[in-house]
Amino acid sequence: MDTLEIRIAAGLELERAGDEQGAIEHFRQVVADYPNDSRAWFEYAGAFDFAGQEAEAIPHYRRALAMGLDGDYLPRLYVQLGSSLRNVGAFDEAVALLDEGIARFPDMPALRVFRAYALESAGRSKAAITELLELAIRYVQTPDMQGYARAIRYYTDERAQ
Repeated sequence: MDTLEIRIAAGLELERAGDEQGAIEHFRQVVADYPNDSRAWFEYAGAFDFAGQEAEAIPHYRRALAMGLDGDYLPRLYVQLGSSLRNVGAFDEAVALLDEGIARFPDMPALRVFRAYALESAGRSKAAITELLELAIRYVQTPDMQGYARAIRYYTDERAQ
């Protein structure tokens, strides 16, 4: 494991231990030492987010995105930034960002769940419920759920009109 990964793991351990301010300070130093690393900025943003300081997290998430964050971290960034935007009242921006994430990662259900939250917060409850019903049809693979899939699809389509 390289030095950056070790330092990131140490910061995440501070979060798990409940030392939110310690994690923020730790990641502040990590981005100072690795200013061109998108993952460092993503984790720095996450430390603020984890501490409930979403407004402070947003510019750091945006920076990580602009820097080209990739891999498994990119879909997580869409979820976390979208959620943070919703939490600060930027509902339409949250929906738009989550739409972008869904377009890039259509098989990641968390993006759709957080989009439903953002839609509901934006006063679009009908669209939020439709999103959740779509998730239920697609991802809940129990026999009873699949037995009702046709009816749920009908009602979902009816709600969307």
